[in-house]
Amino acid sequence: MKIAIITVTNNGAILADKLVRNFDGDITLFQKVGRNPTLTGFVYTSLSSLMNDIFNKYDALIFIMAAGIVVRVIAPFVNDKRFDPAVVVMDDQGQHVISLLSGHIGGANELTLKISRILGAEAVITTATDVADKPAADLLAAKLGLAIEPFDSLKDINAAIANNDTVEFFADFDSPEYEHYKLATNTLGIKMENIAMLSKIEFSAAVLITSKHYTLKKPHIYLRKPNLAVGIGCRRGTSQTAIWRAVEDACSKIGRSLQSITMLGSTVLKSDEDGLLEFAAKIDVPIKFFNNQELKSCIEINNLEVSRFVEKEIGVGNVCEAAALLMGQTNNLLLTKAKYPGVTVAIAEVN
Repeated sequence: MKIAIITVTNNGAILADKLVRNFDGDITLFQKVGRNPTLTGFVYTSLSSLMNDIFNKYDALIFIMAAGIVVRVIAPFVNDKRFDPAVVVMDDQGQHVISLLSGHIGGANELTLKISRILGAEAVITTATDVADKPAADLLAAKLGLAIEPFDSLKDINAAIANNDTVEFFADFDSPEYEHYKLATNTLGIKMENIAMLSKIEFSAAVLITSKHYTLKKPHIYLRKPNLAVGIGCRRGTSQTAIWRAVEDACSKIGRSLQSITMLGSTVLKSDEDGLLEFAAKIDVPIKFFNNQELKSCIEINNLEVSRFVEKEIGVGNVCEAAALLMGQTNNLLLTKAKYPGVTVAIAEVN
């Protein structure tokens, strides 16, 4: 885990130094200029400017300062709990450690407990399932590295868990990953049922660990292994936000989410496209850029539709579909070219 510790006072810097000396991991210190009694770390002058530079570059941010300052300074950068970094806040006397953002998926709750043990501080965690000492679905997803789909239904599942409704966890016992899933669920105190028993067990809501699809009337979510290759074409200067919205909508068309993406592909002509690179960094997946010959060969082999306008502009008439197939090493598309303002998206399942 790549961690940044940010302080504003002398006591905070001293506490940060103590934390680093007792903490394993890739840690960088950022200390306010003029209040720098330690010999390590970087000095900054503006906290808001620092956040603009580092918010999306670390897995976790530990702030040693007032919680109100942190809320205000991170507010412009908070975007999506699936991809935002874990944010932990503590006072500069080391009395309280607060899990502020991305408690489960980002790991802020676990990080808060770890810091509290090192410093002898009181951990403050407000997540309903944690307070009730119940296993949350997104915590399990984070431990297993699985995507939550549909993500909007997660709040209903965790609410049911916190309210003591009957929430069953089902897994495909025939899956090659089953033993791995079993180990993680046992650690969290979760009992897994065989998904073959889905129609025979009564429940209020369900969590299904499977790559298959089931029709249920009760609230439910899937935890799935990320396996989508997404091909993207875009106009020069297209923003990260526009690309995000396009890809998110494209994924929703096949009942999947951004979390299910494991790789991105595009043309080599977009290898310096800021919006595209920022999007790949934001969702933390690799992106590969193909040359025209690679794309043309894929177009010919798979008889893909070609845009003469695009071909005239960049020398190849189909970017998103060809890139998706090449990244997925397959010849089947889950989603053919979907058009959005300035963006085209196609999706394949990774072979």
